[in-house]
Amino acid sequence: MSTFLIPFFAFAAVMLIMLLLYGVWVLFFDKSKHLKKQRLQTIQNTFDSSRQSISSAQDSKLEIWLRSRSKRFTRLENRINIAHVSINAWGLMGIMLALFTVVMVLGLLRQTNPLLLLVLAVAIASTPLKWLSQQANKRRKAFGDKLPETLDYISRAMRAGHSLTSAIGMVGKELADPIGIEFKMVFDEIAFGIPFKETLVHLGQRVQSFDLNFFIISLMIHHEAGGNLTELLDGLSGTMRERIKLRGKIRTLSSEGRSSAWVLGCMPFFMVGMLTLVNPPYMSLLWTTHQGQTLLLISSGLMAAGFYSLNSITQIKV
Repeated sequence: MSTFLIPFFAFAAVMLIMLLLYGVWVLFFDKSKHLKKQRLQTIQNTFDSSRQSISSAQDSKLEIWLRSRSKRFTRLENRINIAHVSINAWGLMGIMLALFTVVMVLGLLRQTNPLLLLVLAVAIASTPLKWLSQQANKRRKAFGDKLPETLDYISRAMRAGHSLTSAIGMVGKELADPIGIEFKMVFDEIAFGIPFKETLVHLGQRVQSFDLNFFIISLMIHHEAGGNLTELLDGLSGTMRERIKLRGKIRTLSSEGRSSAWVLGCMPFFMVGMLTLVNPPYMSLLWTTHQGQTLLLISSGLMAAGFYSLNSITQIKV
């Protein structure tokens, strides 16, 4: 069975490499693509619109169909927007498919256990998703840490006589990424004629932060009912600072559990590496025999369950 699959995966790997080369050529050397980007950039500079309204003009029919049919594809695009990375959903899926194919081909050439090979290929192919999740969490944390300062800035600007819209525009110009870029997009959408509530909804969808949701709900209520917005922003900034302090305190108290997870997780790999250097024939039985490969599968499952348990214990939501 594995002898039959080797030519199939080799053919799939060659076709995937050809598709990736074609994609690189279209992305960087296709003249029509560059002309289209220049026209879109001209429209963007003329109307000063947001990036999402411009990027929607570049969407293909397949992307629109996938958004309407697949929730996973939509969630992947949302996560890419949150992480604010340069790669798109197609590029990320291409990298994952390439990693999966390469691991499967190499494993079949070495006649590895099919079940162990499938688990290893899925684990390696999912590493881009893990990286994307880390980038999104890092950017979301940076946004949340600067949000109290942003609210104080808006409150001071309104006390000085500026309107809320102009204060948001000043935040977009004065503050750095990620606060500045996101509020600049809000200001551009308002200037383009999008209703104020919709711009706030777009901001919440792009960032997906609990603290930001408090700010958005407060602005919506104030937009409907009125009131003293400066006092409301001062109270929100104080509450957010207390939440940040509490999260830092919890992270300090749970540092022992997180360090224990890292030590216990790295120890098996360290021991395997040391024993392989000291006595290679002794450790080779672990991945050359059926019993050793079965033991690897069981130990990998137990380690994954242990990592999940320790992560659930140390991750306390505030």
